[in-house]
Amino acid sequence: MHTEKTQSSADDLSLILNISEAIATIKDRENLYKLIFTELQKLFNFEIAGVSILDKDKTHLEIYMAGTYAPAEFLRPTIRREKIPIAKTPFGNILDTLTSVRITTAEMLETAHFDKDIDAIELLHSINIREITITPMLTSGEILGFLIIGSIEEQSIPDSRLPFLQKIANQVALSVKINIAYDQVRQREHIKNILLLMNNALASQKDRDRLFYRFVEEINNLIPLKYIGIHIKTSDHSDPITACFVRKKEGGFALFPTNKNMDLPILTLKSQLPKDSKQKSYEYLKNDFKLLCKQSTHFRVLSEQHGVESIFFTTFSVLESSEINLIIAKSELFSVFEWEAEFINQLIPQLSFILKNYFAFEEINYLKKQLEQEKTYLLEEINLTDSFQEIIGNTPGIQNVLYKIKQVAPLDATVLIQGETGTGKELIARAIHNLSLRKDQALVKLNCAALPAQLIESELFGHEKGSFTGAIERRIGKFELANGGTIFLDEIGEMPYELQSKLLRVLQENEFERVGGKSTIHSDVRVIAATNRQLEKEVDEGRFRSDLFFRLNVFPVTVPPLRQRLEDIPLFVKYFMEKYSKRLGKSISSIKKTTLDSMKDYTWPGNVRELEHMIERAIIVSKGSTLELTDFVVNANNSDNEDIAAIKPLVEVERNAIIAALRAAKGKVTGDDGAAALLGLNGKTLGSKMRKLGIKREVQFS
Repeated sequence: MHTEKTQSSADDLSLILNISEAIATIKDRENLYKLIFTELQKLFNFEIAGVSILDKDKTHLEIYMAGTYAPAEFLRPTIRREKIPIAKTPFGNILDTLTSVRITTAEMLETAHFDKDIDAIELLHSINIREITITPMLTSGEILGFLIIGSIEEQSIPDSRLPFLQKIANQVALSVKINIAYDQVRQREHIKNILLLMNNALASQKDRDRLFYRFVEEINNLIPLKYIGIHIKTSDHSDPITACFVRKKEGGFALFPTNKNMDLPILTLKSQLPKDSKQKSYEYLKNDFKLLCKQSTHFRVLSEQHGVESIFFTTFSVLESSEINLIIAKSELFSVFEWEAEFINQLIPQLSFILKNYFAFEEINYLKKQLEQEKTYLLEEINLTDSFQEIIGNTPGIQNVLYKIKQVAPLDATVLIQGETGTGKELIARAIHNLSLRKDQALVKLNCAALPAQLIESELFGHEKGSFTGAIERRIGKFELANGGTIFLDEIGEMPYELQSKLLRVLQENEFERVGGKSTIHSDVRVIAATNRQLEKEVDEGRFRSDLFFRLNVFPVTVPPLRQRLEDIPLFVKYFMEKYSKRLGKSISSIKKTTLDSMKDYTWPGNVRELEHMIERAIIVSKGSTLELTDFVVNANNSDNEDIAAIKPLVEVERNAIIAALRAAKGKVTGDDGAAALLGLNGKTLGSKMRKLGIKREVQFS
């Protein structure tokens, strides 16, 4: 039991004078409370003391706690802050009576006065506090908050001392009122200076990532942050802009990763907002934040990896269909206080103005580049690989292709790359360009099968403003962009017949006109074309110009299908396993020999592309270090699995059968020993088919 300290009017007067002097001289709120608690301990026995301050609406409390008996984790810092709803505390009753109240911690739990997630109740239990005395702090008839004293003994402050404690509480109320007014003036001045500095610092930024980083740094100067997410939707930009930053252990901020599986969950946040609410700012404290974590991977990672326990969310409409959203997690305090929320809401119009100028600058810069007709063609694939780094294989077929590449690359000869789909024709084109004298210039690609026929001409040669409906500006074509470099025309066999003559002119004379243009443009371009069609057959059937074919076929390179280079499959498997294991964050390093053997027995109609995608899918489902192809069993032992190259079109099969029958019947069509009888057809039916296929009997005797 505590021995009750001797009280005297002299001691009381001394205490009041000391507190009055502290109020007059100490402006820092936390240091002031520490001094008051120290003075109180000269007259009262208690283990912990605190001050709780009501917000403007008198619905929440900001609690400041200091302890003399508290464990070490609560002494760093000695002042703890927490903002809690008054409805979850015993303070609500005092608002009506304005008198001191004693309550035991056991009673608090029984009457559910304190939410178990509130730190204050956890602190009281951790240091065995049995009773707290709550005294209202009054000034001019207005209640500003409460003076809280906690002890491990019940009745540590006798009833006779409660009136004196009320005097102390009223004096503290005066200090609180002065301190709040002083804080407001200081904070407004600080906010004004920060906004001015921020405007100057951000207005000169032209790089978007740096702009956001400086914005975060400036906020952190006033409000210590653990995390901040910026989400901007503008009417001028269809895709929202997202930037998230998290505090690093060593200080400063790093980008918080966002991807398709873990994007900034604005929709998750907004789904929790009250319907038809005009409120702009919301706080998600402990339980509410835990609910968000269940619904959002983004928040779950913030909680588990970065210790975030609550967030502050504010949204601001800038223009029609435009808005800025900020999500903030503080590094020191659970809750965002009123002046901090005011500061954040003042920042958003500032950020809106700066971003508006930034987007205007971005658009002007883009239009300037268009007007200057810059002839640069930026591609991610440019010079990413050296020589034959991605062309894999040791079989004679692919080695012959590599030898041809070395032969033709240094020259400017036109190259026609032929091969089935998925064999890697684009890699061959890139290797030719990288080994050529044009390697420092652009490799411009166009897939002739990926665009409608009416757009290919505009893509190849460009167009003038107003040349057709929708041509609102001049457009530079691929041949003009590739000047000095190489153009790769993929799927050339799909090019519309009417455009082939224009392409032939470019190949022969290196000149062309834009669609709707009158002036002739000269372009020094090397052409590499690719196709999975048999162009000779396309020429015979009238779908491809013979003169264009001969002009493209200067140096043909045929890429063998995968079924003709089965010995290269282990090399492909190793390459794709390493590539996708690294990309998917797995450690797949081996494959069963039986699986590899079955892969060699498969015909691979999709060639290397099919093999690559199968390996990627297998890595996704594999659990250990061995590649598992359970879901992609190759039916290698099926005798019905014929070589795809041996399959001929039905028309060709029918034609060959009729010709063979005519030869066997020595040109005779009808009769018992005629070709019709051999084929099991009516004589008139066979005659009709022969006319349709252009078969004449005299052909059979040539």
